[in-house]
Amino acid sequence: MQRVESNRPMFAMVCANNVNRSAAAHEILNAAGLRVCSYGAGRQVTFPCRTSSESRTFRFLTPYLAMHSVLKKEDAALFTDNGVLEILERDMSIKKAPERWQNLSEKQLVGIDVVVCLDYSMFLTVLEDIQMRIRLHFNPKQLHIICLDTEDTSGEALAGGKRVLDLCRKLNVPVDELTEEFVKSIVEKFEKEHGQQIFYVGMHM
Repeated sequence: MQRVESNRPMFAMVCANNVNRSAAAHEILNAAGLRVCSYGAGRQVTFPCRTSSESRTFRFLTPYLAMHSVLKKEDAALFTDNGVLEILERDMSIKKAPERWQNLSEKQLVGIDVVVCLDYSMFLTVLEDIQMRIRLHFNPKQLHIICLDTEDTSGEALAGGKRVLDLCRKLNVPVDELTEEFVKSIVEKFEKEHGQQIFYVGMHM
């Protein structure tokens, strides 16, 4: 059984914070039995405050439980009303803390086969990071990077996670069958079925 699982792709979900969109997709794919991990590619984990000019930030790897405790103490009404506390409670059951894409080791990155970015700006950030790694020292490997842009709300994160599951189920084939031609064909069919534009880049590292 383990040999079958290890021959299937590892999917990495990426958004800005690894709190809402990528975490929701992580939970949904994991429940469906797919191999999945998740990351944020922003500079810090950021939460909106009472005005658009304010935000509350934490470093990546700050445990979800710790962020929940701090935010609840600082302004329980705000972070309850905007859904942040509920989202963090969900995240605690998925993993310990948000992880940053740029901090991935080469060994960790080699273990990933398909990256699904739920934010277009993070898609560009991930591409830039991978291109830099290739220039420096990266070992040869095929990596598929897909962008399925999703609005950063709790409702859209859930809906986006379900769309990602639909896409990743179609891509959940033995890794040696996961060619650029195969992924392109799946992406094109998915776009037609869902009426949503998807960006795809196949990279050889």
